[in-house]
Amino acid sequence: METHQPPDLSLALDVAVSAVTEAGRLLLDLRQRPIEVLCEPGHDIKLKADQLAEERILSILQERWPLPVLTEESGEHGDVEESSRMWVVDPLDGTFNYSRGMPMCCSSVGLWENGEPVLGAVYNFFNNELFTGIVGRGAWLNGQPIAVSGVTEVAKASLATGFPHHQDFGDAPLREFIRQVQRFKKIRMLGSAALMGAYVACGWLDAYVEEDVWLWDIAGAVAIARAGGASVAVRPGKAGRWAREVVCAASPELLKILEEGR
Repeated sequence: METHQPPDLSLALDVAVSAVTEAGRLLLDLRQRPIEVLCEPGHDIKLKADQLAEERILSILQERWPLPVLTEESGEHGDVEESSRMWVVDPLDGTFNYSRGMPMCCSSVGLWENGEPVLGAVYNFFNNELFTGIVGRGAWLNGQPIAVSGVTEVAKASLATGFPHHQDFGDAPLREFIRQVQRFKKIRMLGSAALMGAYVACGWLDAYVEEDVWLWDIAGAVAIARAGGASVAVRPGKAGRWAREVVCAASPELLKILEEGR
């Protein structure tokens, strides 16, 4: 049952870390075996590994810190509402990358309350990179403090983004995309929303923007980015109840520019 007392955030972060690291170990082990593809709808791909990693994460969260859970593979567990204190789980973000052995994927867990990020853990298991953060307290990479770059100018900024699998890939949207991003110094599309948000938190990237990304894709990373000093905006998207528009920027000035260009 959910407790309505204020959580001990350090202990909650420990639980999130245990969940993502255990899932990461499982996913590394599964990668040594033949990849089991469940389906490939449109531009998306689903693997048995996603489901098995989710089961591992859910068992840890339910045993050590039971709260409602919103998760990519199996949806809502418990009384999940927009205002809930809840875990938000993506057991394998960057599934296509994982399926090809590309080390740009991760397991992600975020704790949200009243529609706002509280803390997050994002684990790139291929590279043994554990990003963590508690909003208002700080962010860390493998236990060492991290912070945003502080870049304020678009011409000096690197921007990460992506095309969700349900997005229109027609000529007009792509031309609009080019118009919006051509001001930036560099553009990166890494195939993992959680890693792009975490990379803003540690200054490897200066901004991450995406429309109609699912909350579970960004929940952990948005918490870490804000904890690392990023200016963050998250709004409802158009693709469904848990779709979101997200902007993470290394400075308030850069956030303002990104918001004005949307």
